[in-house]
Amino acid sequence: MAALEHPAVKKHILDVTSDEHVKDIVQRIMKEEGRIDMLINNAGIPLAGALADIPAEDMSILFDVNVVALHRTARAVIPHMAKQKEGLIMNVGSIVGEIPTPWMGAYEASKAAVKVMTEVLSLECKPLDIRVMLLAPASVTTQIYKSYKDFQLPDGSLYQKYLPNIKDRVAHGKVQKVTMSAERFADEVITKAVSKRPPYYLLLGGGSWLFRFLCLLPRRLMLNLVWRRYSKPIP
Repeated sequence: MAALEHPAVKKHILDVTSDEHVKDIVQRIMKEEGRIDMLINNAGIPLAGALADIPAEDMSILFDVNVVALHRTARAVIPHMAKQKEGLIMNVGSIVGEIPTPWMGAYEASKAAVKVMTEVLSLECKPLDIRVMLLAPASVTTQIYKSYKDFQLPDGSLYQKYLPNIKDRVAHGKVQKVTMSAERFADEVITKAVSKRPPYYLLLGGGSWLFRFLCLLPRRLMLNLVWRRYSKPIP
């Protein structure tokens, strides 16, 4: 956050899981600036592991941050944007919300939910003159997987022999030869977002061509290919 110091930038700490905090920050911005032109819902947390190993409580926390929080903030700004008769809401989903892989199913399910919610929101915001944009990052250099450097399975897991595969899947999200830098990614996203006609859907990042190809395949074939990639023995 220190890198964001600029005379034109004001920073506020926001707990996206709190109705009251979101409402308070939106009211503060409206009081200081008089309007809200763009909401970028970028908050998110990862969750790795086989679905059978993930406690329900962890799933609830994940969905509260990755899905419910996006609804919470959008709901807070929509009345103000509707009054202005303009505004843009950008929800950050992920290509894995469309191309699921084993070992990251909880996170991917949350991003699939973001996709559907954003699609519906784009329809319901049409009569309010509010644009809605779904950003689907492919491979981008970020810090989101940093906490999984030393990933281990819980005791009693049925997937012990797949631990190398799970670590490989997590690493695949962190480093690839085709990964796009966060700086380039941000520049391209903002260029699209502030254009006269922002796209509804933006797939961006390293390896985008591969994901586009996988989306064209019959669903069962695509799932089988993904399983082969993340279940084969790792030397």
